[in-house]
Amino acid sequence: MPSIEQSTMAPYLGDNVDQEIETMCQSLQNSYALSPSDLFYKLESYRLELAGKSDISTVPVTKELLDDLRQKFQAQLERKQMKQRAASGANTQHGSSPAPGVTPAKRKFTASTTTLTPLKSSPLSEKNGTFATRTDAGKVLETLNGEIEIQLADVTSEKAKITAFMHIKKYQYRTMRQVLLEASEYLDERIERFADLVQEQLAEEIRKSDKPDEVLVTAVERLSNPAAITHDDVIVVGRIVSDSVHAADLSKVNETSVLLETSRRIGSGARVPLKLSLEPHTQGNHQGWFSLFPGQIVALRGCNPSGTTFIVREVLALPELPFAVSPLRTLHQTASLPTRMIIAKGPFSTHDDLAFAPLTELIDQSISAQADVVILLGPFIDTTHPLLVDPDALPYAGLNTLEDLFRASITAELRRLEAALPTVQTFLIPESGEREAVQRHVSFPCPPVGDAKKALGMPKRSKWLSNPAFVAVNSSVLAIANIDVLMQISKVEYLHRAGTNDIFERNILARAVKNLLQQRSLYPVFPGQPDIPLEVSYLGLAEMSVARPDILIVPSEQRYFAKVVDNVVAINPGALTKLRAAGTYAVVDIAPLQEAKNAIAASEETENELMFHKVWERCRVDIKKI
Repeated sequence: MPSIEQSTMAPYLGDNVDQEIETMCQSLQNSYALSPSDLFYKLESYRLELAGKSDISTVPVTKELLDDLRQKFQAQLERKQMKQRAASGANTQHGSSPAPGVTPAKRKFTASTTTLTPLKSSPLSEKNGTFATRTDAGKVLETLNGEIEIQLADVTSEKAKITAFMHIKKYQYRTMRQVLLEASEYLDERIERFADLVQEQLAEEIRKSDKPDEVLVTAVERLSNPAAITHDDVIVVGRIVSDSVHAADLSKVNETSVLLETSRRIGSGARVPLKLSLEPHTQGNHQGWFSLFPGQIVALRGCNPSGTTFIVREVLALPELPFAVSPLRTLHQTASLPTRMIIAKGPFSTHDDLAFAPLTELIDQSISAQADVVILLGPFIDTTHPLLVDPDALPYAGLNTLEDLFRASITAELRRLEAALPTVQTFLIPESGEREAVQRHVSFPCPPVGDAKKALGMPKRSKWLSNPAFVAVNSSVLAIANIDVLMQISKVEYLHRAGTNDIFERNILARAVKNLLQQRSLYPVFPGQPDIPLEVSYLGLAEMSVARPDILIVPSEQRYFAKVVDNVVAINPGALTKLRAAGTYAVVDIAPLQEAKNAIAASEETENELMFHKVWERCRVDIKKI
């Protein structure tokens, strides 16, 4: 083992490195047999992973960062040990074998005879009580609109009015039956829809202009084919693609690898290389910067004098979605009362335990806060949990299936929540992918958990929603996508910087949310990430086609946040658990809409008057430590 003099990190972190940081680095080296150079490379890799597209300097080396790195090392070590134990025990005989030719009877779960008695704590929980010994539980880490005073209505009243905007039957398609023709038709129709929107926007600009631009007039009549030879500027609409033939994680675009794919009608689906030769102060709303990623629909102004490369002079701003509105009569009935929501993203158990202590704490906080709505985002039973391979690690006796574990842990907590708050409404949204044990439909978009609902014993006021989901809570429209689209955009995005102090140029998360709103989709990236099977033909179910939502819930492995982007409240609650440590959740308070609260419907005409929801002005969000 290297000595302290040999283990110093000063050559890597600088001579002015804090002594406490140096001590923690030495502890990591001693615990995991790492040399200073090995630790430095792992530390830099972890910082790059957290920074995403931002500069690595935005992720300084702190005590908290080293604690997270230690947890990551420990989790990797435990997974390795679990695999070794599973491999060594695969051929080990437990108990007596049945007689030859006799098939052992399958154990069944019987609710009336099986007692779910908690057993001893999980074997790994004794080594590290990170969650149990936390000292900052309930700490507010970030607040949006902190000046809004929190008001609670009568807890006994039925105050949360829920309206769903999904056609559930459309989500219940059969997987592994994707037809390439249908997928290509959807991709082509998406370009055509944006082309129509761009033409309508240009026509509106011409009507408002005293001297309309000749290029705009031509574009309103007919958008041009970017593959055709043009010496004068024209306007084109298409999809950004990369010249890479690999998966989406390798399809990052840059100035030299970006292509524009046309629709069949305009350009026969041709792909044309783009050359970014932008004029100063002409990039979309004069903001000076823009971002590109595979799957993005863009409107460009430029020319193709050679017939081989389209020279981009300007990136046009796409038409924005209108704000959500409701009749004054409806808002007077629903938006005149305060609303409190609790939003949490799984996993709901730490990696060293399957007792679901974080979920129990979350339910306690929901009861204490008198929540009107609780939104839980999967995974609920994480198939990658290291203790699921060890039957002795299960916290209850008599569990034969993962559904039994769900019923014994999660369903029990939901029943306790409803017993304490008779008017609360809970929504569960499964995660798309292989991690969600209770969802048999792994593709995105995915339907609610249907056939397993009875087996899971869900209480009356707990409902499964599709992924993605569009619902209105007291007239506040929520769009929810339980898929890490923010991380995916940050991996493949190319940012053209202009050196401005614009928040969207500096903040990758705000920029990703803005891209979702501009693209009118909760998953605009194409191709998608390799670990999530996309049903391209049904991606229209993830589109925001009518109006922008009031609240956009986009859970991600990126840092938790609550921001107002284009008058939309965007929330990433973070994960409730992080390996063996406590995570975060979001508390959302929506104050009453005073215009609706004070309105007096003098006539039927006044009652039917449409009014903006203005949730961004009356919504407070607190990101809290569980």
